[in-house]
Amino acid sequence: MMAAPHMMAGAAIGKVVRRPWLAIALAFASHFVLDIVPHLDSHSMFGAPSGGPTSAEVASAIVDTSIGIALVLLLARRQRARGRILWAAFAAIVLDLVDEVPPWGPWFQAWPGTAWLSRFHHGIQHNVAVAEWPLGFGTQLLVIALAVWILWPRQRPQAEPIPSPLGAP
Repeated sequence: MMAAPHMMAGAAIGKVVRRPWLAIALAFASHFVLDIVPHLDSHSMFGAPSGGPTSAEVASAIVDTSIGIALVLLLARRQRARGRILWAAFAAIVLDLVDEVPPWGPWFQAWPGTAWLSRFHHGIQHNVAVAEWPLGFGTQLLVIALAVWILWPRQRPQAEPIPSPLGAP
């Protein structure tokens, strides 16, 4: 899954779940749930068969991550739970940051203490073929749309003043 849907899902969890420790744990767990959903990612679209990142793959990941950060910051800016939303968004994407990004990605994949998590993370991916792009992008757009709906700031309606029985203001 791309970075933006992961971050947006985490941010939405951060808004809904009021206990910070639980919001962060659930946001981290949401990463695995979203990776099981059929999706396309930068490597599926632009990656080299040898496994090394191509310039198009890196550019796509940078644009995707930038969009995710911008959306989260924009939607969290006037929220009461802003800190919790931002930490949950980070928790939802941190696995990709440590598992995929050099220089620590190769270390994370090889060190026995974390290699099992990297293998599990890569093993549950449900990447679809580029020819199935409507499904691959559709699931991600749905996640983003739902997160935007949850994160959209809503003003509570002001209560109507109760008129005085004596007619005085």
